[in-house]
Amino acid sequence: MAALQAKKQEWTACLAKSGGVPGKCEKLEKELASMSKASGVDCCIDETVGLMRCTASGARSQGCGAEFLAMRECNRSSGRELTKEAGGGCAVAPGKAGIFASDAASLVSSAAPARSLKGMTDFGEEYAKSLGIAPGEVRF
Repeated sequence: MAALQAKKQEWTACLAKSGGVPGKCEKLEKELASMSKASGVDCCIDETVGLMRCTASGARSQGCGAEFLAMRECNRSSGRELTKEAGGGCAVAPGKAGIFASDAASLVSSAAPARSLKGMTDFGEEYAKSLGIAPGEVRF
């Protein structure tokens, strides 16, 4: 376990110096993946690389939400609470249903709407109406 932890620290240090290019640490990544698989410990390699690639690419403008969610779930000390489904949504992880409300499964299985200026404007107008602010009215 100590060797795995040392290898993960070495890989993390390499990533920190890579300038956002995880490919520069590919040799260490492969060694860590091999050690991780042999010991049965998830070191969040795919999630880390996926998040780095997303934030360094044009997909960053979309927010990299799926990558951030995957990274968060992988790093939970108690293990993943949500798992990714084939259709793009999420599901409550096996054995974790007890920590969620009974209707949580229906909430996590939905997908977020696509971001657009029109969508954000429409939401803002609806939200303002719910606060009693008429369209075009400004309050400070």
